[in-house]
Amino acid sequence: MNDDLSQPATPSAPSSRVASRREHLAQVRAPVKVGVVGPPDVVQNILSLDAAVGDNVQLIGAAHQVDADLLTRAQAVSGEADIILFTGPLQYDLAADTLPIPSTFVPISGTSLFSALIRASANPAIEMERISIDSISETEVEEAFADIGRDASRLHVAPYEGPESVDGFSRFHADLYRSGATTAAFTTVKAVANRLEAESIPAVRMAPTMANLRNAVVTSALLGTGSLLEEAQLVLMTVHVTSPEGSGHWGWSNYRLQGTRLTVHQVLLEEVEAAGAALLAYEGMTFGITATAGALRQLTDNLHTAPFVDRLQAALGLQAFVGIGSGRTVQEADANAQQALGLAQSHAGHPAQVVGADGTVVGLPPRSRRQERVVADDKYPHERDMLRRIIMALPDTEPEPLIVDAARVAEALSVTLRSARRILNSLVAAGLAWTMPPAPSPGGGRPRQRFRLLVQRLEPR
Repeated sequence: MNDDLSQPATPSAPSSRVASRREHLAQVRAPVKVGVVGPPDVVQNILSLDAAVGDNVQLIGAAHQVDADLLTRAQAVSGEADIILFTGPLQYDLAADTLPIPSTFVPISGTSLFSALIRASANPAIEMERISIDSISETEVEEAFADIGRDASRLHVAPYEGPESVDGFSRFHADLYRSGATTAAFTTVKAVANRLEAESIPAVRMAPTMANLRNAVVTSALLGTGSLLEEAQLVLMTVHVTSPEGSGHWGWSNYRLQGTRLTVHQVLLEEVEAAGAALLAYEGMTFGITATAGALRQLTDNLHTAPFVDRLQAALGLQAFVGIGSGRTVQEADANAQQALGLAQSHAGHPAQVVGADGTVVGLPPRSRRQERVVADDKYPHERDMLRRIIMALPDTEPEPLIVDAARVAEALSVTLRSARRILNSLVAAGLAWTMPPAPSPGGGRPRQRFRLLVQRLEPR
């Protein structure tokens, strides 16, 4: 949301958080461009972090003065960015579906409320336990007030539930204030705050802290390079495929639907097994997939495109929606996958959605809509030449996409295994390859580390 927000608070970050942020930024080994879309003041606050996010991260501002320009600005910057960071969920919901690249947003959280409460405490007319709050969930509000030892029983909360919910925020706050139930309105939307102030209703705007903005930028950069998840982290996916028109209701006696289900199962099984993941058929046209983060990166082109969607559409004419969840436990990952599936079904333009363990949401477009860009730049001429040499040395019968290991590269270039490993690692660092899940060795022993060569990133702009 964060629509024309006030200046974010700037609490000093503990040294442990600073160290953690630096560790995360160290994972961004390939150049990544993050397009920042939202109201001018919030975009400017995020762009001010440019010097703090490292040489490999470039922030590109795309501010919109009025809501009508949001879509145009987002589409324009998507041509040069790897991922879009919207300043809030409202902008994400209004524009993300139309974009050819992944997108995420700055989340609304209880820290925004804390900052607003501190600023409002200077006004003696505002009773902190008698206020109305929009955008933040009731659970987060209750937890925030419990943390500061305040009573939340007389608070009134209207959480953000989509763009349509914003239309009712002004009336929600105004009615409560006029009835004497509240002493002030806390909102994330500037238009709402302006309207309330024009009616002499005290309004306090909630803004993300600079720490929140900085974390959102780091998360976006990691998403843009496919490095957000640890290699061995468990990921659960739920795939729901729409039934063919006129196929009737699901049932074991519906042989037409059973035949379609078997075909879908086979298509998914081919892709899932190639990535080293496991497929489970649920009832009806719903399937579950268990994978590592490395397998997820392979299935999603390094967290850039929705898996399975294009192939099922081309082969069977069926629409698929994919929910992807990670978590600290299997139960948490499954809950996040179910939440992500619901988001995917409500964002047809981004039919795959990812919900991370920290609540981060990212939408993935179909592969057919993706516009390939050159991620490697002039900083890596040697690595680009080396990738060309590998491609030329491999036989024309080599399958696409190009997946190799150190032994394959050593044979093609007539170099030692040690040199081949060093070459492949340098390609990963330049954004010209990415690592894949290890594969069993033919003769047993230590699994082979495989790499996918990103040939398309050598194409001219």
